[in-house]
Amino acid sequence: MLTIVVIADPIPTLLPAHDTSVAIMEAVQQRGHHLLVTTAASLSIRNGRATARCQRLEITPARLAGRRWLASPDWWQAGPPEDIILDQADAVLMRTDPPVDDVYLRATYLLDYVDPHRTLLVNAPRGLRDANEKLFTLRFPELIPDTLVSADIQELIATLSRWGRAVLKPTGAMGGRGVLVLHPGDLNLHSMLEISTDRGRHQVILQRWVPTAADGDRRVIVLDGEPVGVIRRVAARGDFRCNMAAGADVFADSVRTRDKEICGILRPELTRLGITLAGIDVIGNYLIEVNVTSPTCVREIDALCGTRLADLIVEHIEQRCRALADKPA
Repeated sequence: MLTIVVIADPIPTLLPAHDTSVAIMEAVQQRGHHLLVTTAASLSIRNGRATARCQRLEITPARLAGRRWLASPDWWQAGPPEDIILDQADAVLMRTDPPVDDVYLRATYLLDYVDPHRTLLVNAPRGLRDANEKLFTLRFPELIPDTLVSADIQELIATLSRWGRAVLKPTGAMGGRGVLVLHPGDLNLHSMLEISTDRGRHQVILQRWVPTAADGDRRVIVLDGEPVGVIRRVAARGDFRCNMAAGADVFADSVRTRDKEICGILRPELTRLGITLAGIDVIGNYLIEVNVTSPTCVREIDALCGTRLADLIVEHIEQRCRALADKPA
């Protein structure tokens, strides 16, 4: 039996029929482990040890009805707060949603004080800092569409004019927030760029439009560098964003040869940074993003594809924890 701590957003804000964090916590409980939850704000350092104010959580698991999950309105019960020294736990999962702001970054600095030789960190705090979800793909130019990162409005306009159509993304958001399709002739173009860059003070990402984006994107769950599950997301009518938070529809899919090729290229760097669990977004043959903070879609993949990814993830954590325990001191 393991003690597993999940650092998440406040439990009342989670969506039990959708959130991957809840699916993982259910699997932790169902496999007989001690489940503790906390938040990034509840971390501290005491006498040089990383500590968290945690609560034991009991979950009423969601049930699968057809191809969707149904959860009880009263799906969780929490015990009284208790202070836990984190490297006395077997595993710590950092599952707080972006933005990667000061609160988030401070949490990763505090997690640096967890002994990685005793406790499995999913994902490693260094990796969470270094693998910016929008910028990490720049390390792999052979995998991504033409991309410009700049705060220079005139450079952005000139690049858009050459490409003809592009997607603009902020560097620190999630769920499709602030993502725009840009066209050279749009009378609102200058205004949109002024707003997005805060009048040239903040860099944005400009990426050449991929024509196959009309068919949606594919979220691939990656476990220790291996693609283990996929779902296809198609933008809602009247929108172009393939994020479920923006109303996208989801469809069953399967791991493809290209997914394996992409993961084979990513794997050494993911391993070096301690990224155990990631979600990559693929459009056509192009890698678009690498999500490492709280990669999601496990619920939807399990429902539509008949997989048990949450169980697979916890089984993998068990194996990694056993390997740590078997290492000589």
